[in-house]
Amino acid sequence: MKLAKLLISVIAMMMTFVFIYQSMISGTLDFSSQTPNIYGYGWLTGLALLLIAGTIGVASINNDDRKILLTAAKFYFGTAIVMLLFAGNDSMTATATVYGVLAGIVFLVNGLMTKSEDDQEYGWEEKRKWGKKKAPVKKDTGYIETWGENDFNEKTKKDLKRKSPRKPWVFATIWISIVIIAGIFFGIAFLIDEEESRYDYSEQVQNDETVTQESARVYGPGETWTVDGDFSVTFTAANETDFRNEFAEANPAQVLVLTYDYANIGHEKDVMDLYISSVSFYVIDESGVIAETYPVTGISYPQEIPIGASCLGAQEAFGLKNASQEVMVHVEIYGNDYEPYEAYFKLPVQSSVPTV
Repeated sequence: MKLAKLLISVIAMMMTFVFIYQSMISGTLDFSSQTPNIYGYGWLTGLALLLIAGTIGVASINNDDRKILLTAAKFYFGTAIVMLLFAGNDSMTATATVYGVLAGIVFLVNGLMTKSEDDQEYGWEEKRKWGKKKAPVKKDTGYIETWGENDFNEKTKKDLKRKSPRKPWVFATIWISIVIIAGIFFGIAFLIDEEESRYDYSEQVQNDETVTQESARVYGPGETWTVDGDFSVTFTAANETDFRNEFAEANPAQVLVLTYDYANIGHEKDVMDLYISSVSFYVIDESGVIAETYPVTGISYPQEIPIGASCLGAQEAFGLKNASQEVMVHVEIYGNDYEPYEAYFKLPVQSSVPTV
């Protein structure tokens, strides 16, 4: 059981660092963007709980205290709950949720099977059924202890009631685990830097020029922007709405609902399938001011789609600071090669649409 708890805890700590790294690459934890992913906060909280659970689990390897084991179980279950409710829906979230449940069950069962200090009996005292302790009658053996022997025996009885000191190898195991995890994390970063140093920068310049050429074209409503072997995007409308959210702090001059379609031609990543949302859009009004997202109820939100699938009629709402008859939408999406692809859509603002 000790080996199982050690492996579970070390894997949990390693998963935390790996997931943080993957999330930073995918942009899930990019809180510096104009419209950060709201699920990123729940995801970061869940990863913090998973790291704490793994640390407590490693610390409890040679400790039979029920409270520590149950505390680790609580943090694992807390990880699963936060991931399930607040961290979105992707493969990493599902993995962390299932792992948190299974690890929590292991520590919960082990904690319930472990006796606490209140259940253990120390010394020569015996518990009675009614909660009182009764000292057994000592038999007279005819032997009389000397003063020195009596003092030595009293010290021995006190020592029996003390806990044995923690073994040094427990702390060594904890620190070795931390060093191994840190070494793996920095090793991955080193390999990535090494790979980038060997990268053909002439090819990179050509790719940048290609991206620039592609982004120079301006698309209109109903026109499809396609990145070969990756994805396609089509904006169908930019409708004005009279809806105003009473809980929103912003007071825009105009609120637009963008309607668009996108298809997954061959987009695949380690983190999640194709998901195009307001994070990839920069809406610019006629005065050149970038609009902010606006909470509108009753719209159809985008969905994560696998290869070969399409999401039709996805909608995102934006609040414009200046009323406009036409808007420019700058779209930036990262492809399979982790390179940004850019395009512009010039959309006329249409009449208002009803909202729920």
